[in-house]
Amino acid sequence: MLLSPEVGCYYSQRLVYHITLLSNVMVFIGEIFRESGMDYSLAQLQAFVATVEAGSFKAAAIKLGKSSQVVARLVGMMEDSCSVLLFERQIRQLQLTEEGKKLYRYAKRIILDSEKLNAQLASFDQQLPNSFTVAIDNYLSSEPITQCYLDVLSEFPSIDLVVKSGDTSQVIDWITSGQAEVALVFSPLSQIEDVQEMVAFNFPTTEVASSRLVSAGAVLTQEEQNDMTQIVPQFVYDFGHEKRYILSDNTISCTGFDEVLSMLKAGAGWARIPNFKASKLIDEGVLNEFYTEGSTPVSWHAMLYYPNENQLSIAADVFIERVMHLTEIIE
Repeated sequence: MLLSPEVGCYYSQRLVYHITLLSNVMVFIGEIFRESGMDYSLAQLQAFVATVEAGSFKAAAIKLGKSSQVVARLVGMMEDSCSVLLFERQIRQLQLTEEGKKLYRYAKRIILDSEKLNAQLASFDQQLPNSFTVAIDNYLSSEPITQCYLDVLSEFPSIDLVVKSGDTSQVIDWITSGQAEVALVFSPLSQIEDVQEMVAFNFPTTEVASSRLVSAGAVLTQEEQNDMTQIVPQFVYDFGHEKRYILSDNTISCTGFDEVLSMLKAGAGWARIPNFKASKLIDEGVLNEFYTEGSTPVSWHAMLYYPNENQLSIAADVFIERVMHLTEIIE
């Protein structure tokens, strides 16, 4: 399967970054010694670094899986080619010289960057994802979010895309049970165990009801709002946010946004919903926005959940990257 230009560019940039960084550090080492006649290899640098950290050729050999004679020879060849003494040889003891101390800092960086480069090259051989399962909270479902996972399909046309949609608690269950690789959730404002999380975007909410109950832009007293039935997402009860969220004396609990919308249209009560979900319905006159005396605007945020960053597929990376750029669209 061919990579799209965007994904291919992403990999190329990462590869160039590591190669450039490795080359730059090699140049730094060259500046420490005389340039003429200097010739050293990565194997020599590995032997030198391992010897510094292990304290002897024998211990370094065990670490590298080589014989102590080979490690000593590699270090000696590096000293000869660079015309510098890295260790003072004493009976059963090696003493790092001042030149060796200077070299070690840069040599260590080269070893670390070479490992990153090897890992990057190895990743090119990994099989591209065959499937991607994403779970979306139906309180957040919208055209911009739909486009985020459709972008994954555009990047990987042969992938099996699975989109699971449910209420907040259900989506969290899917991610914690391993039924989804990534979940986008209307934040429960609680820590979820055994998953990684990040704030995806913030969004304002609005209080709406049918025109049968309130007029557009009406300002209600707290008593008038309390007298109306409030339609409440089930996760408010599941995560113990009743005191923070519930304002009315009578409530209706609901797990799905479609049912919330149906009840709002039917005049069953009022609800606080994301502004990006309400704006079109308000413009069309299906719902009316209202305000309460003494109240302040309430904002909420969406969360991205995933089990382990090291286990994320390229498809998941693409989806997360798209969602993290939704701020301007959502707000």
